[in-house]
Amino acid sequence: MKTALLVLCTLIINTATAQHLTYREWQELSFRDMRLMPEYGHRPKNAEMMASDSSFVAQTLAAIPDPQKASEHLVDLGFGLLREGDLTRAMYRFNQGYLVDPKNPSIFRGYGAFFLALDRNAEAAQEYQKGLALDSLNGALMTDMAGVFLAEYHTIRTDDPEKAEQLLNGASGLAKRALDLDATNAEAAFKLSVCHFRHANCKEAWTYFQQSVTLGSPSADEAYRKELQGACPQ
Repeated sequence: MKTALLVLCTLIINTATAQHLTYREWQELSFRDMRLMPEYGHRPKNAEMMASDSSFVAQTLAAIPDPQKASEHLVDLGFGLLREGDLTRAMYRFNQGYLVDPKNPSIFRGYGAFFLALDRNAEAAQEYQKGLALDSLNGALMTDMAGVFLAEYHTIRTDDPEKAEQLLNGASGLAKRALDLDATNAEAAFKLSVCHFRHANCKEAWTYFQQSVTLGSPSADEAYRKELQGACPQ
């Protein structure tokens, strides 16, 4: 497998420098370059593009014969690029994952994360919904969607408390379901703690926080612990 991954990596080397984008910049660039659109924007491709796609898929599957595993590898590369701040190449990798296996729900996690990096919660939610339409029991996508709901909750809770409460309830339901599906889902446990914290359910907030710490959630940091301790002293 190591050799196969090295072969695959040689197929996707790009010498472009890391590119940080704003939403407006992405709109302008994606108008000219369909590779920056999720699922290539479903735009028609010419014969040369289709031949290039077919060649890439063939070479990729020669390196990693399982389409889902090959797609997952490309998605993982995309997430790595996102963490480095290279949004352009991250989207290229997510779309290559889509080429290899368009039914892989993880691709839509990548698309959603891309839009979160652009501070576009609504667009991220749309991508997560597409992924859940492929796999309604995908706990990772549920957790991601819960995160979008929480972000929106914090944005509007002062101006529109009724809608904010709906979002908080939605986040809680998604995180709980994700954790029920996978008891090791650390981020679902953390988000459930946040939901209970915002609902002033201190006992549950602490319970799920401790669970998220035990499971190794990177979100369960000292800043949140102090905030929780301030509102819900033990």
